[in-house]
Amino acid sequence: MKTFSVMTLGCKVNSYESEGIINDLISHGYLLKKFNEICDIYIINTCTVTSMSDQKSRHMIRNAKKRNPDAVVVAMGCYTQLLPNQAIELADIVLGTNNKLACFDEINNYLINKDKILHLTDVLSQPTYEDMKINNLNTHTRGFIKIQDGCENYCSYCAIPYSRGKIRSRNPESIINEIKELVASGTKEVIISGINTGTYGQDLKNINLAKLIERIMEETSLFRLRMSSIELKEISDELLDIIKKYEDRIAHHFHIPLQAGSDTVLKRMNRKYNMAEYKDIIRKIRSLFGNVALTTDILAGFVGETEAEFKELLTNLKEINFYEMHVFPYSKRMGTKAYDMEGHIDEKIKDERSHILLDLSKEMRKNYIDEQIHQVFSIIVENKKNGYYHGHTSNYLDVYFKSDEELVPNSIVNVEIIDYIDDVIYGKVVK
Repeated sequence: MKTFSVMTLGCKVNSYESEGIINDLISHGYLLKKFNEICDIYIINTCTVTSMSDQKSRHMIRNAKKRNPDAVVVAMGCYTQLLPNQAIELADIVLGTNNKLACFDEINNYLINKDKILHLTDVLSQPTYEDMKINNLNTHTRGFIKIQDGCENYCSYCAIPYSRGKIRSRNPESIINEIKELVASGTKEVIISGINTGTYGQDLKNINLAKLIERIMEETSLFRLRMSSIELKEISDELLDIIKKYEDRIAHHFHIPLQAGSDTVLKRMNRKYNMAEYKDIIRKIRSLFGNVALTTDILAGFVGETEAEFKELLTNLKEINFYEMHVFPYSKRMGTKAYDMEGHIDEKIKDERSHILLDLSKEMRKNYIDEQIHQVFSIIVENKKNGYYHGHTSNYLDVYFKSDEELVPNSIVNVEIIDYIDDVIYGKVVK
């Protein structure tokens, strides 16, 4: 029996696609092992959102080959789609972003011929959705469900539209059937995700994200649905009405990328909103969902960002008051409009601004968690670490707690938040 392992870098879409590949290889008789073990096959699902992502992707490919020089090393994903010639120098098999289910066949081809394989499709001119199927979750308790691929926003700093291609949506019947199967196998929470999740259905014409969510609520017995990142302009009144209608079963958590905090920087980024529009949507969400967790992405030191623009960012962040922020220093991506812009910020300044933003994020996170002390939440048990169970609340608190009774993954318990120490949220089970 051949053994394999998968290293997933990047977003929740990659996590879903890796799970699909794992299901496929297991169905063909392969045995899944951990990435740090000796395996016959190593698969690295790469990311290219920043230059650091590229470096980490290359490092993991080399790491696999070093761990077992005789192993077959497969690299796939966004990094390989954009830089295939670079990737094929390191890996034995290189796949792109839209042909990952060719993995099993290409491994067999390589084992027979021993010739390197480069298998890519042009995602910009051939926008077809690659439908995967997941019967069992092997790496997560919560289920990631990919509903959409591609992005056509073309933000000036981002290379993802070039690696993922045009918007394409998954058939709703396929989504609902997969959720039903996961629920039947014990899954309690599903996270719907995409490269640009909010655009779901634009190419299908007869459905959108709001209507899909309503169908999931009506046609499945899923305990909790969670949305991954969604762009501001995709948050419609119809979507908010549906979430409100089923708020007992839909997570009170919105991840809405902001990226910058001034209209001038947003315009240079080619974002599709201004700060007033962003704040209006935030106010509307908070008026509907009182204890909602709001998280976001921020780029530090974008091209031409002045000290005044950075101070405006800080002011607006404090006003909006997020629960968490994912902070990234701006990274030059070849082929994007920002790459050729004038006024690139010194790396030291980007680093300084990143640290200021991270400190602010830590402060806002603590303030939000402090407000949750002594509140009771329904938590889906994910696993056990160092004597503590842990799981997420509806509003995305990752809580650690002990129990006198043995708990199994996907069981549901009521937990009171009791403390926040060294960046860990602690709770206690209540009857």
